[in-house]
Amino acid sequence: MDHEEEEIEIPNYFICPISLEIMKDPVTTVSGITYDRQSIVQWLEKVPSCTVTKQPLPLDSDLTPNHMLRRLIQHWCVENATRGVARIPTPRAPPGKPNLIEEIKNLKKFGQEALGKEDTLKKLEVLAMEGERNRRLMCEEGVHKSLILFVVKYTREEEEEEGQRRIKGKLDESLRLLHLIGVPLNEARTILIENERILESLTLVLNQQDFMNKAYTIVLLRNLTENTSSHIVERLSADIFKGIIGFLKDVVSSSNRVNPSMCATVQPSNSRVRNKAPSKLDHSVVIKQAVTAALMILLETSSWSRNRTILVDLGAVSELIELEISSTGEKRTTELVLGILSRLCCCADGRAEFLAHRGGIAIVTKRLLRVSAAADDRAISILSSVSKYSPESEVVEEMASVSTVKKLCSVLSIDCSLSLKEKAKEILRDHIDEWKKFPCIDVALVTKLLSSSPKDLLTEYYSRVGV
Repeated sequence: MDHEEEEIEIPNYFICPISLEIMKDPVTTVSGITYDRQSIVQWLEKVPSCTVTKQPLPLDSDLTPNHMLRRLIQHWCVENATRGVARIPTPRAPPGKPNLIEEIKNLKKFGQEALGKEDTLKKLEVLAMEGERNRRLMCEEGVHKSLILFVVKYTREEEEEEGQRRIKGKLDESLRLLHLIGVPLNEARTILIENERILESLTLVLNQQDFMNKAYTIVLLRNLTENTSSHIVERLSADIFKGIIGFLKDVVSSSNRVNPSMCATVQPSNSRVRNKAPSKLDHSVVIKQAVTAALMILLETSSWSRNRTILVDLGAVSELIELEISSTGEKRTTELVLGILSRLCCCADGRAEFLAHRGGIAIVTKRLLRVSAAADDRAISILSSVSKYSPESEVVEEMASVSTVKKLCSVLSIDCSLSLKEKAKEILRDHIDEWKKFPCIDVALVTKLLSSSPKDLLTEYYSRVGV
């Protein structure tokens, strides 16, 4: 390049903030900053944020083509062609949206037959991974409804071994895609009411062996039942509960070993579907979502005595305790587990199952005053139920040995809700005579706490912490 060419002044807004070169395919992010497409895509694969505003930008963020700026750049290049500036060709449109529209048209035209074709579900899945815009468009065009009907169809078909493998493959892809695009909350209730076979089909999937399909199904089930009629939630079948509890058991079993299914890569079978590196679907996130969804379903349904009986009979109490023992103390999980256990301990069989597990009282005691106010309320409710309605000497002895008495004294000694203090005081008062027999119990302290008013205890607490 000669001296004249070096003196060409390039407008600053033609320059990509990342590559510091003239943009060939300018796109604007949701942060309002324009970059060259290739540069920002490569940047977001490493750092999910805008280089200028530092605003978080996930890899699947919408990138809006800046056609006006591209035309200005192209016009400028043509005007300066005699000075050695190379012409910038018009970039090809990204494959996502045009391909998606084509697939949706085929789906509307051919219905279930289109989904049954070899690559249709794989193409839709890869396009859904392209970004939120594609997933939103799929929902707007009713792809989720077609997928649900497709799941219903394939779970009811009976085939020979070869056909079963083909059906399972389609089912896997359908459930995975449904999880990606989701079901709009304002449509969930209508979908469930209009097709009574949906719950039957989801029940079949829940009681199969595929771990990830169970996870996808539980999240879908929660989405469908979250805002539906209480009558439907109240009458969920025992087989649905069996599948949910089985999934939680699998989660506990896999928590201490490496699970190869925790991370999978979406590979398009047809290389023309997508030209860049395949995206990853983080199964660990899906499993976490499914655990939360499963616990929310159990908490909501355990409001009815009929469901509490079913859950206790299916071994839910033991599995919930195991889940909490194996967990890392995640706040939401603990609150949900304790909430379900507090309801199941309202019935005699539930309390019996709770006490039959050697870790039940210990883990509830451990969580008390360590998680949140909601967890505290549910933990103290469990301890109150088992000590009041199952006051056998073994229970009283266990509460002494796992430091439950000490923790109850802490409740009375610190700044917490009055209702929590009253429940703790009631438990201590009911069993103080039995606990006096244990040398590990500070009887003088318990007696003092029981005889003091909440106001006096709070004053003492504030003086102790220097407030």
